[in-house]
Amino acid sequence: MFFRAQTSAVVATAIDFLVMMLCFQVLGLPLAFAVAAGPISGGLVNFFLNRRWSFNAHREGIGWQIYSYMLVCLIAAAANVVGVLALVAYFALDYLVARILVAMVVALAINYPLHRRVVFVTSGRFVSDE
Repeated sequence: MFFRAQTSAVVATAIDFLVMMLCFQVLGLPLAFAVAAGPISGGLVNFFLNRRWSFNAHREGIGWQIYSYMLVCLIAAAANVVGVLALVAYFALDYLVARILVAMVVALAINYPLHRRVVFVTSGRFVSDE
């Protein structure tokens, strides 16, 4: 399950970074907007991959999953924005380097644990790693 969730995360991250770079570099939108738009876009893809493939939770009610996933997505987006802006402002890192570093921390510290134990709970229990 961890491998599937991480594979799903890689696909979602590719979409996330493409949207972020498109917004910031091509469209000239503010960095904070671009950094928030990326994870939200990738998050939509990640939700459906995780629901069906990673956690096999597609038989459970989708209402709670959507609600709780949106909360996790917003928390992750906020963590990404704060982390990237802080690394760019205080350490003069390139925004892409900062985004990669922050994305790794957010994925392991926020996304996977909350997806596994809150969002894609099956039959009242969180999904095991078996």
